[in-house]
Amino acid sequence: MIRRFLTAGAAFAALACSGGGAAPATAPSPSGGAKLYVVNQSGASISVIDQQRLAVDTVIDLRGLGFTANAKPHHIAVEADGAFWYVSLIGDGRVLKFDRANRLLGQVKMETPGLLTLDPVHDSLYVGRSMTAVNPPKALGVIARKAFVMVEEQEILIPRPHALAVTLDGKWVHTASLAENRIASVETATGRVTITTIPGAPRSLVQFALSPDGKTMVAGGELSNTLLLFDLTKPPPFVPVKEIPLAGKPWDPRFSRDGKQVYITLLVKNALAEVDVATGTVRRIIEGRMAQPYGLLLRADNKYAFIVNQNTGAITPGQSGHEMHGMEGHAATDGWLTILDLAAGTVHSTLMLGNGPTGIGAARAR
Repeated sequence: MIRRFLTAGAAFAALACSGGGAAPATAPSPSGGAKLYVVNQSGASISVIDQQRLAVDTVIDLRGLGFTANAKPHHIAVEADGAFWYVSLIGDGRVLKFDRANRLLGQVKMETPGLLTLDPVHDSLYVGRSMTAVNPPKALGVIARKAFVMVEEQEILIPRPHALAVTLDGKWVHTASLAENRIASVETATGRVTITTIPGAPRSLVQFALSPDGKTMVAGGELSNTLLLFDLTKPPPFVPVKEIPLAGKPWDPRFSRDGKQVYITLLVKNALAEVDVATGTVRRIIEGRMAQPYGLLLRADNKYAFIVNQNTGAITPGQSGHEMHGMEGHAATDGWLTILDLAAGTVHSTLMLGNGPTGIGAARAR
């Protein structure tokens, strides 16, 4: 059932008939000034980074826009053409809309909003719940992006919905519970919910990623220390086609441009894993200048991985959090962005962020 406004499935069907979210045919080039957005959750700010210059353009202080010091910005989603971008505020209970000039255009109230994902076909912005919330509603927010209004809160029958993804054809929204081994799949045309139950030990699926062809979905299980692969060519309920051991709390996954590799941050191992999708082999564990690596994106040309480091734990022997580029004027607890050369498996550079960085977003993000 729907928590507000519309009968079950009606809002999904209405948004499914609109084409406001259709993606352009070509991806933005970094040389065209594509931006990267990183939220500093504990610092109530957002760092805006130029992907070509590999430099911070500006830092948006949310307090200057009327939000509180406890706003807790958590995640970012960016339109395919970069014209608009969205951010969830856990503490202030808002989802915000900005344009490419970083002007605030609108805000929608929502209890403990978490991860965000854009429907690539329709006008919907889907909003999960924060993993820090004790008992958040068992529902996804569904926001119409053009009008920027909450259309409904779609009940999805599982507690603590977190991992979130929309299929490339816009027909399904998938979200996973942090508390149970269950995935709720919402058919956007009808609002019908299908539940997948994964047997065995707790996984706690943190985030999904879809392959470029839309046929495969992966998720990291932070409690099971495994990477799970799902076949999206078949309708839910799902059975994992592979479950690959991967120690270190696998967190945020991304596919390579050709879909042959999955990269995923390892939160407590301070590393990035590269996994061969076809064989399930862990090809590389890449280390260097990482401290609690959280969010991850790959640049459109697949040259660099952008890794958000929270810097919340103890520094490992031989590593100093003060040796990062641009540390001057930053607190010892500030996080940083590691820019990793994927081919070489080495750190190109680092950029300082604010306190407690988490989510990262960019146009045509992978």
